Amino acid sequence: MAKHWRIFLGTSRYWLLPGLLITLLSSELFAQTIVYGNTAAPDNATNVYGVLPMIEELSGTVDIKLIPGSQLFDSRTSLVSIGAGIVDAGEVITSYSRSYLKHAVIMNDLMYLGRSELVINAAATETILRDCPSCKADFATKNTLYLSGAAAGSYSMLCKSKVTTLADIEGKKFRAIGANRRWVRALGGIPVSLSINDMIEGLSRGLVDCIVGPIAWLKSLPIIDDVNYVYRYNAGAFSFATMVINRDSWNNLNKKQKISLWHAQAGLSARIVLQQYVADAIRATMLAKQHDIPIIQGSEELNEFWLEFREQEVAQVNQMSLMLGAKHPETVSASLVQNIDKWRRIIAASSLDGIMSAQTLDQAELTAAVDEYTRLLDTHIYQKIDPLTL
Repeated sequence: MAKHWRIFLGTSRYWLLPGLLITLLSSELFAQTIVYGNTAAPDNATNVYGVLPMIEELSGTVDIKLIPGSQLFDSRTSLVSIGAGIVDAGEVITSYSRSYLKHAVIMNDLMYLGRSELVINAAATETILRDCPSCKADFATKNTLYLSGAAAGSYSMLCKSKVTTLADIEGKKFRAIGANRRWVRALGGIPVSLSINDMIEGLSRGLVDCIVGPIAWLKSLPIIDDVNYVYRYNAGAFSFATMVINRDSWNNLNKKQKISLWHAQAGLSARIVLQQYVADAIRATMLAKQHDIPIIQGSEELNEFWLEFREQEVAQVNQMSLMLGAKHPETVSASLVQNIDKWRRIIAASSLDGIMSAQTLDQAELTAAVDEYTRLLDTHIYQKIDPLTL
């Protein structure tokens, strides 16, 4: 009997050891690390308040490593870089990948349907995740999966030249991209396409009279010395993807990891929207006052103009999307319109109005708003989707 055991052990080591090694390597040495990349600086609010808290929250369940500051890709190559596995996950500005994201980019193109970044972000996220198979297919064609979004709002005209009335816009040059170009053109201005870096120099040198963008840029970009007027109309909110993940990287996660990562998305989204964009909008407003830069609120005439402009946007974007190659864009835009109305009612019934109208920054109020918005996103979107079916 002892002889038989020695023979068995002597021969079985050739098939037992490889199996044991594979088990050890896959569970310990080859434990997956999700490399998350974005273009924001390490100390940017996106990372400080958004990504890093998510990494800490998931510590011990999902190992995530942040590589910020465009080290792995820039805004225009983020989608293809994630799909190719250069990075496992990251932020994607969908409008920079419109040739691939023909349906998902409709959320950006219809940014002027609403005013609140809280509403637009939630509506765009719900549309992509729950109501738009073609949007998810867009990401799938590049071997990626959309997990969450955010939005920047409080859009204004940050001007070197005098713009204090609707009539002042006529004939002036505005740095504007995407839907903002249509908005500026409709108002009688001249849209000019410039990159972020060129935009800063262009305003300084007088190549453009104004920048169209979130008022938060007054704080986050080096333009404070060149802005003399802020014409604030608060229409429009630009949505984008905060976490897109490589499909293979997602598939390699176990069930517990997928569920944990999925339910961390609501908090990631809420923190970026509120602790970066909303908080920076408040800080920018305070900064403008410190520098004696007048903030002119758009008139009732401008509000009426926006309402008329908004009515035309859906038909125009649908036509533009068809030319881009989208199939049945009207179903996507109709879903977004419906979700905007739904989330307008949800936000109105919440306690979030206070932070959106705040003139000074109260950290306790901001933290409470993040908690409330996280709960709403999780309740109305993330809890209604099983991540194991994605």
